[in-house]
Amino acid sequence: MGIQFKDVGYSYPGIKTSYDALENIDLEISAKDEFIAIVGHTGSGKSTLVQHMNALLLPTTGNVIVFGHSLPPKRKEKINYLRQKVGLVFQFPEYQLFEETIIKDIMFGPKNFKFTEAEALEKAKRAAAIVGIDESLFEQSPFRISGGQMRRVAVAGILAMEPEILVLDEPTRGLDPKGRNDLMAIFNELHEKHGKTIILISHDMDLVAEHAKRIIVLKEGRLVFDGKKEALFEHSGRLQHSSMSIKAFIFSNTAS
Repeated sequence: MGIQFKDVGYSYPGIKTSYDALENIDLEISAKDEFIAIVGHTGSGKSTLVQHMNALLLPTTGNVIVFGHSLPPKRKEKINYLRQKVGLVFQFPEYQLFEETIIKDIMFGPKNFKFTEAEALEKAKRAAAIVGIDESLFEQSPFRISGGQMRRVAVAGILAMEPEILVLDEPTRGLDPKGRNDLMAIFNELHEKHGKTIILISHDMDLVAEHAKRIIVLKEGRLVFDGKKEALFEHSGRLQHSSMSIKAFIFSNTAS
């Protein structure tokens, strides 16, 4: 088992009262061969949920178990290595680019995990090839390429750490249709050819319907559906396989 949530709750602290972002989440995600979409309206807890998957956030109540490692950790227990096991690509990841060349930016993650310069370079080259960044661009500034290429460089920086599970928070937001399709083709290949588990947050229900095999629906911090894509169509009470009917179900009628 890759990731388990056991009765997990998370509260963001406030000045006078806390805000419960997650409540009573029970969830299991396999280490391989899953393509999961997490959907729900804005503020439903999607980003909070996935940030628990590589210990960026620690549960207020309950436990998250990531590749056998229980969170919250025991005192002084190091958990940073979990971020190599579970790679998280944030919205607009290109905003996190900072190195002077493309190849140095892609190498940053492996070097941060104490791989040698030669090892980091080899991993970076492999990751660049996966996302379609040609070696002729390696010495260019990541800020002097197109927006679509910047997104690919940022994704390559996560892939260079060779995560076993890849978590994507709205990875295609802001891209044109070709850029979106090209990026999703990369994620599909990682899933289909390499058995990598992909976890996708998206508001684009056409994209979810096309790519996901399992769908998790959150509403007001609670998990209200978890099952195969086909089961969601049945559960919605709308048997036509149109993304609009599913979208209406998820964003309007989930609690009924």
